[in-house]
Formats: sequence, C-alpha cells, structure tokens
Amino acid sequence: MKKSSAWISIALTGSLITGGAVYATTYKSDKHGVITRVIDGDTVDMTIAGTQTRVRLLNIDTPETVDPSKAVECLGPEASEHLESLLQPGDKVELQYDVEREDRYGRTLAAVYKDDEFINRSIAAAGLGIAVKYEPNTKFYDEVLAGQLEAEAQTSGLFSPEVSCAIPSQVGNALTELDQVPSEAATTVEEAESMAADAAAAAAAGLLVSKSLKSLTPDTHPVTYALLAKKFPNALSKLDSSVQKAQDLEGQHSERHRELVKEEKERKKKEAEAKAKREAEKKAKREAQEAAERQAAERRAAERRATERRAAERRSTPQPRTTTPRRIEPKRPSVPKNYTGPRCYAPGGKTWKPCG
Repeated sequence: MKKSSAWISIALTGSLITGGAVYATTYKSDKHGVITRVIDGDTVDMTIAGTQTRVRLLNIDTPETVDPSKAVECLGPEASEHLESLLQPGDKVELQYDVEREDRYGRTLAAVYKDDEFINRSIAAAGLGIAVKYEPNTKFYDEVLAGQLEAEAQTSGLFSPEVSCAIPSQVGNALTELDQVPSEAATTVEEAESMAADAAAAAAAGLLVSKSLKSLTPDTHPVTYALLAKKFPNALSKLDSSVQKAQDLEGQHSERHRELVKEEKERKKKEAEAKAKREAEKKAKREAQEAAERQAAERRAAERRATERRAAERRSTPQPRTTTPRRIEPKRPSVPKNYTGPRCYAPGGKTWKPCG
C-alpha cells in the first residue's frame, strides 16, 4: 500500500513537473515571434510558438488601406511602408499582452518590441497612427499616446501642414486662401470683378473641404474621423465661419462691381455728351468762320467788280480837255541901268523902283 502510494505520489509529482514545464514553454513562446509579413500599418503576420499568427498591435490605430468596406485613408500606404521598414521578414520580436488575447476578428492583440523599441509607440511618434482605447485593453495606451503627442509637437505625419491630405493641411490651406480675400472696396470695375472672383473661388474651395470632412464617418474613415473629433474639433467651425465671411465679401464685391459699372456707364455717357457738345461747338465755330470768310470774299469780289465797272465806265466816257491858265507876270518898272539911287520896295520886298 505504501509502495502504491509512493508510485502515485511520484506519478503525480512528475505530472505536475511535466505540466509546469509545458506551461512554461508555452508562456515563453507566446512572448516571442518571428515576422512573416506586414499586412498594414498596425497589423502583421508572424510565427508564434510554431503557429502562423496574425497580430493586431494594441492601442494604436493607423489609417485604413486594406479593408474593402473602408476608403484608403490619408497616409494609410505610408503607415504600411513605415511598419515594413520597422518589421521585416525574419525579424525576431518580443510580445506583451493585455486583458484580452484576441479581437472579434480572431487576431492576436499584442504590444510588439524589437530590440527594446516599442513598435506601437514608434508608429504613433512618426505621426502615422493615433492612440486608441478598446476596453478593457488599455495597458499600453499611455505610452502610445506619449508617442502621438511627440508627433503633434513636431507636426509630423497626420499632424503636418505640409501633407496635402492631412487635416491641418486641408483646413490650413483653405483658411489661408480665405484670409487673403480682400475686404476693402474696389475702385475700378476690373478690380471689383477680380475681387469678387477671388472671394468666390476661395469660398468654393473652403466649402469643398468642409463638406468633404463633414462626410467622414467612423465606419469609412475611422482614423481621420477620430482626429477631426478629438484633435481638431474647432477646425470645421472656424472653416465654416471663414467661408461665410468670404461669401459675404463676394456679395459686397459683386454689388460694388454693379455700382462701378453703372458709374462707368454714366461717366462714359457724360463724356460722350461733353464730346458731342465740343464737337458741335467746334462745328458751329468752323461754320461761322467759313461763313464770315465767304462773306468777306463776296465783299472783296463785289468791290473788285465795282472797281472794274467804274474803270470801264471811265474808259468808255470822253473826258473834257482841261487847260492850265497862263500865269501873267507883273510888269516890272524899267530901271535905268546902273541905277544907284534910292530904291522903293513894293509890299513883300520882292520888287522895287527908283524913289523919286
């Protein structure tokens, strides 16, 4: 009986030791994997304990690329390429787990480390994913969020105003165009027309961005929608306000354009009337001058004809002969030759005669 008990004891002890060894081996192998391939920005296939396993990284969500029911989101392909640069086939990684080991799609949920680099966090720090909580798995959320905050501070990836599809770029570019719409009143028809066109274009572009972002849903664009709701909650209201302002300015510039067109018509009408008046005055003056010249010419011609007529009349009428009266010199008294006696002069002192 004692021998039998001893064997039972040995067998039980062996079983516990063996079971413990198997459990320890399984636990240890669960913590290691070998990369097979990257699926997208937050999902990777790897071999774990000899089994091909699809792993979904915990507390990180990257823009969609492969889900047929969702659109390819901004920087989705870039997030996949980034993970491919971090995890290449054959790379050995360490795994840590949270409360739940699998999601509803049967994927293993894990935090992935490679050479002491926390891959989940690195993705967020590159601005290619956002920190998310899927209760009850929140163990690595704070660390991943810290990476996201680094990306925000450095305006990287999804937070960059230089990435055309990112929210900061879309909203920022639209706001820049809207802020450049002039508010001062135009002074010319061309200027008013240009201002109205610029305001209309900026408003249309801003409205397009606003409508595009408002059309996003958690089902079609989960990451972009989450960013818009949590990180850029005032972006749309600010954009809509700027669009409304631009539309108001378009109306003002259009009204100013109509006013200037009316003023231009009136100005041209007055100029045309003034020109017509000047032309009429010039014409009247020219005609008066021409009439005066004609009258002067006619007077000169009449005078010339009268002169010619009088000359002709004189030539045709015999002129009476005229004789010049003969001048009778007064008879001077004879004076003896060589008279030297006294002389008596006639009045005027021109003639004289001997006194006696």
